[in-house]
Amino acid sequence: MITVGIRNLRNALSRYLDLVKQGEKVIITDHNRIVAEIVPPQAGQSESEMLQKYLSEQIKSGGVIKASGNFRIEPKDAAVQKDSDLEKIYTETRSERV
Repeated sequence: MITVGIRNLRNALSRYLDLVKQGEKVIITDHNRIVAEIVPPQAGQSESEMLQKYLSEQIKSGGVIKASGNFRIEPKDAAVQKDSDLEKIYTETRSERV
């Protein structure tokens, strides 16, 4: 376990995150009071499982409000089609610059 002040953490964040990646626990202090800790993820837990756990905790505490509608995110390719006006404008302005 490593203890670090906020200022030192900010100045050397990458170094402390590398230590966390190696399995160390980093305790963050502000004027010698513990304010947070950075711990490595639990072994065997995937990123999506960690995200689901975090989101469910945030929903329970009221930090996140779950969407009530059925939303669909379109793929990036569908956002701008080749025949669209945006594509024509882009092509025309690009040819003027070249």
